[in-house]
Amino acid sequence: MPTAATTVPKLATWATCEDGTRWPVRPRCLADGIFPEGQNLTFLTSDSLKFKIIRFRFQFQKRVRPAHWWADNEWKERTPWVQMIIFDLSKRETHHPNANFMSLCRRLRSFTKVHVNKERISPGRLENCQLLIVASPQTQFEAEEIGFIKYYIDGGGSLAIFTSEGGLQSPESNLNELTRDYGIIIDSTTVVRAAYHKYMHPKQASMILLDFRKSALIQNGIVQPEIGLEKITPLTNANRRRQQQQNTTQDAGIDPSMSLSFVYPNGTTLSVQSPAYTLLTSGSTSYPVDCPIAAAWESTNVGDKQGRILVLGSSNIFADDWMDKEENSQLCDVLLRYLLGQNVSFDPSMGRSDFEMKECVPDISSLSALVKPCLQENDPLPQDYRSLLCDDLFGLHNDHVPDVIDLYRQFNVPYESLSLVEPDFACPYPPLRMATHQPRMLDHPPPALELFDLDECFMDVRVRLARLTEQFSDSSNLDHYLQEARGILGLDANTVDGESPKQILRTIAITILSARVP
Repeated sequence: MPTAATTVPKLATWATCEDGTRWPVRPRCLADGIFPEGQNLTFLTSDSLKFKIIRFRFQFQKRVRPAHWWADNEWKERTPWVQMIIFDLSKRETHHPNANFMSLCRRLRSFTKVHVNKERISPGRLENCQLLIVASPQTQFEAEEIGFIKYYIDGGGSLAIFTSEGGLQSPESNLNELTRDYGIIIDSTTVVRAAYHKYMHPKQASMILLDFRKSALIQNGIVQPEIGLEKITPLTNANRRRQQQQNTTQDAGIDPSMSLSFVYPNGTTLSVQSPAYTLLTSGSTSYPVDCPIAAAWESTNVGDKQGRILVLGSSNIFADDWMDKEENSQLCDVLLRYLLGQNVSFDPSMGRSDFEMKECVPDISSLSALVKPCLQENDPLPQDYRSLLCDDLFGLHNDHVPDVIDLYRQFNVPYESLSLVEPDFACPYPPLRMATHQPRMLDHPPPALELFDLDECFMDVRVRLARLTEQFSDSSNLDHYLQEARGILGLDANTVDGESPKQILRTIAITILSARVP
């Protein structure tokens, strides 16, 4: 850090800076006799706060500077080192200017310088840094790095921390070690909406605070009214539009502090305690109900630079896909103006810090009436699964073959090679089938009809004789053949039972002759 040697003469103080310029000043403390005349004073200043520290330390009454530093007869400070906003990428953050935060980076580059830090955090890296942004880190911060960040905040720097659903997703993340000392703890509870509104996924909670005459999905989500009052002010020092907005909203009968809507995608909840205070909550229609989702901390130092911390439970709320949804961009402008110290301040007394932790308690009375199973405590599984495989428990070895052969001699049993045992395969039985009985229907049974052969009734006589002839091809059955043929020809009525075959032939011949005689 550079040093500036100051010599205090009788009438003026000459301060020599690094660029060789000498500054004649008349400190007010000289008149009060705080510093003796002619004494050499040496003090340390940072690069970016060199002239500010000189001004606050000595309370300049008059400063003489070159003419080209003045413009329009206004007093302006010289800023040899430009303030910048740094995105940390040293812990494998998921959101940075090259991914998910490109729209946010373009918004910041319109008025300041943006830098990406890929190295280990150190005081040199945070020098000239006005705002440090950390979005969902995947690895741990070292204890020394956390100390550097806290020292940076105590020196007037601003810090913005963005997390994602489930809180600290990566087990290597230790953001709570950084925020716990300031009264902010990141929980692992995911915010979901309890009613459908515009967005499909329940984790994309729409927090809408509109005119009270309209139906609002989520109410009481804004704790600080300053957010609603400053939502239309751009991300610059211009603050002239606030009064215009207040007049417009008051004429319309709408509370300006409640006229804001934003989407909270894939976010988590926070635990806030004093001295930190809450900025936004999950509202009354999301689950968990009315829990902090954005919190801030501000140092009590008196001066232009006050260290500020902002913790937001969603990294996607200002991502490229969600920046233009609802009024997320206006909410982003308000929070960035607060971190950059652009005429935005919140009232810590209005930031509620008495939120109770929501714990799910089981219904003991209902569980007591259920069956009590025996819960056995399982042994913890080792990390290396190969240790569960035991090769010594089962194995095939030939080490004991000589001992087994020696047993034949001890028991006087002849040693013979094993013979093949013929297998006796049992005939498998057919698969069993369950005996089933058809059910007795309540319907009436079909009518009892006499069984008769339709072919016998409607078949031609010649066809019937041909079939009969095929059946009785043997001469031993000639008697039976003639009797059947008599029936087919219809001669049963003209014959008497017990006729001989000759008599049957005689009857057939007489019938044929009678048909031929005219």
